[in-house]
Amino acid sequence: MNRRGATVALRLTLWYTAAFSFSSLLAMGLVYSSVVGVLHAKTDAELRQDLAETVALLDRGGIAGFRAELARELAGPDSSRVFYRLWSPAGEPLESAGFQAPDEATRRLARQSLDGAAASLRTVHPAGLDHGVRVGYARSESGQVAEFGQALDDVEDLLAAFRNGILIALPAILLLGGLVGWFVARRALRGVGEVTRTALEIAEGALDRRVPVGAHDDELDRLARAFNMMLDRIGTLITGMREVTDNLAHDLRTPLARVRASAERAGAHGATAEEWSALAGTTIEECDRLLRILNSTLEIAEAQAGAAQLHIEEVDLADLVGEARELFTTLAEDAGILLEFDAPGPRVVRADRGRVQRIVANMLDNALKYTPSGGRVTMTLRDEGRWVFVDVKDTGIGVSAADLPRIFERFYRGDGSRTGHGSGLGLSLARAFARAHGGDLTAVSTLGSGSVFTLHLRSNAG
Repeated sequence: MNRRGATVALRLTLWYTAAFSFSSLLAMGLVYSSVVGVLHAKTDAELRQDLAETVALLDRGGIAGFRAELARELAGPDSSRVFYRLWSPAGEPLESAGFQAPDEATRRLARQSLDGAAASLRTVHPAGLDHGVRVGYARSESGQVAEFGQALDDVEDLLAAFRNGILIALPAILLLGGLVGWFVARRALRGVGEVTRTALEIAEGALDRRVPVGAHDDELDRLARAFNMMLDRIGTLITGMREVTDNLAHDLRTPLARVRASAERAGAHGATAEEWSALAGTTIEECDRLLRILNSTLEIAEAQAGAAQLHIEEVDLADLVGEARELFTTLAEDAGILLEFDAPGPRVVRADRGRVQRIVANMLDNALKYTPSGGRVTMTLRDEGRWVFVDVKDTGIGVSAADLPRIFERFYRGDGSRTGHGSGLGLSLARAFARAHGGDLTAVSTLGSGSVFTLHLRSNAG
């Protein structure tokens, strides 16, 4: 993995380690809070039970009963961890026993209970003790206040051990998070590494290389597929550019050679004014032909690359095809060809009117060019659901089965058309425009029986 890849892996590892550590500490914090709550709830439940029993004893047996309760409790195993007080209604201590004499804090809480304030359970930190004390108060029917206190040393020791355990586990958590994060980062970037290696190999000239696609259909597999599709598209464009370059070199050679030959003849024996004028006409004609070839090639490339600027509007194909019929009627009559048009009614599509006109014109021009005198060319407009079709059917020479798959290639002209005029770009341009609209241009043909070219466009309803 290169330096940049290592940097990304390190960043991912640090992020994962931080997230893992934070999540672990958060979980431990929640557990710690739960343990604290459980321990305090248990302590409070015990205090409340002792207070209820003591108040009941005071109500039945008075101070003598309280003394008996003190003697019984202090004889137990927890005598060193508790203290007991009995306060008079005036706030003076009547009885006390246990590990700590009342200080000012407990005295103030007792007075609050005597005054009716809510001071049933509190945690205090008496002077001289290194741990807290949970204190509870309850008033008897005679107005006396019983006070119980329980040391929290065992609870605090347990919680301290829990905290120390968390601190001890923290380095292990960081180490484990780092190892797992590094492993996850390397696995996550392995697919990116494959893409990087493939891109570098392609940059060095291995244009046939592709990224291996896994079987998980995850984000990396989808990235690999998208990358391979991009490479396929680039390969197609490169192949197309090579074909265009080769074809241009072939088709531009002829008009350039013709202009050169005319110029050489004119300059070889002192041409007359008429010969110079003919040379100028030939030069203009061939230059115009060159410009048409170049412009058509650029338009095809733009349309196939999806860069063609379409001016979309609502177009009635019935009107558009009718206009094309009127435009080509004179040409058909001169060639002795019957030109017919069958349209059941308006068929509206959203399209670039100028581009669709050129498609239909190319279809008609191609049909008339290869239909002999006495033949027929029929234009039919029909629709099927979301699609509208323009069929141009002729009774011409047709296309052989070998040539039919290639008639839409740039500069391709079958054996039957090589002697005719044209650059071999018309049908290629028409199909490129059709596909730029989201449609298509197709053909079926039988050699010697004619052809049917069909323009597919989405209807306005679709």
